[in-house]
Amino acid sequence: MKESNILTHAAGIIAMTAWGLSFIWSTQVYESLNPTTTIFLRLVVATIFFTAILFIFRLNEKIRKEHLALFALAALFEPFLYFICEGYGLKNTSPIIGSAIVAMIPLVTPIAAAIFLKERLTPMNIVGLFVSFFGVVTMLLNKDMVLTASPKGILFLSGAVLVAVGYSIALIKLTKLYKPLTITWMQNIIGMIYFIPLAIVLERLDPSPDIANVRAYIVPLVCLGVFCSAIAYALWAFAYSKLGASKANVYTNLIPVFTAIFSYFIIHESLTPQKIIGIVLVVFGLVLSQLKDLRQARLSREKSTK
Repeated sequence: MKESNILTHAAGIIAMTAWGLSFIWSTQVYESLNPTTTIFLRLVVATIFFTAILFIFRLNEKIRKEHLALFALAALFEPFLYFICEGYGLKNTSPIIGSAIVAMIPLVTPIAAAIFLKERLTPMNIVGLFVSFFGVVTMLLNKDMVLTASPKGILFLSGAVLVAVGYSIALIKLTKLYKPLTITWMQNIIGMIYFIPLAIVLERLDPSPDIANVRAYIVPLVCLGVFCSAIAYALWAFAYSKLGASKANVYTNLIPVFTAIFSYFIIHESLTPQKIIGIVLVVFGLVLSQLKDLRQARLSREKSTK
């Protein structure tokens, strides 16, 4: 394997590892801070880090005024609405279940694209969706068909999936105008501004349980901002540009797997046979939904080498 290929695949795996850990780091921070304050501070850390990287390496692009409204709309979806839904969802569920539900975003997106963008939905997309959905249900219900997770948490995480799908549709136009790093940088800045009044109000209504104990949450908080909101995205953008959509999306299948492994070792979350079966089904469904795209990518690569 060429060195460039090794670096590309390593970038994808490292990004998925960071995003798998994000569910655990978030859970740790929520012991001291409420989700809204956590997200605001995470965006502050990410924005400072991203700004430094972009300007030090001269990667910054000039933002045109007529595109600010489009950036504002994209940032409303993500990070603002998405992080609210994911944050309060994780506060009411476990990291493993949370990552499994969020992992369904690549499955639901083609359905939304078929409805709003008239893109073709393949049979394997539908089969993969049902298999992964059954995997999530397997994790959420016990043998007596009773929910093992808070309905409130499930509702918020389902909202995160829908918001992320809406964001992916809205993002199409921005990706034609700016580089991924510029888009993320602007979204973090605008999202941080969105969160300022919300964080102040909710901190009064729902005070963080231990905000003064900075030592208890500073490390996972910085990890969320630097590794998950900045470095992971930069690595993912690099891998995405080299591998293309169909091959790169396969890496997202690893997120619930990494979350399950790290949850077991770091926060000692129980990894029951039922959860393992659910994770396998979620990942299997994701792979099924992408088989056709992967096959087409392979055929295109073989033709180009002839």
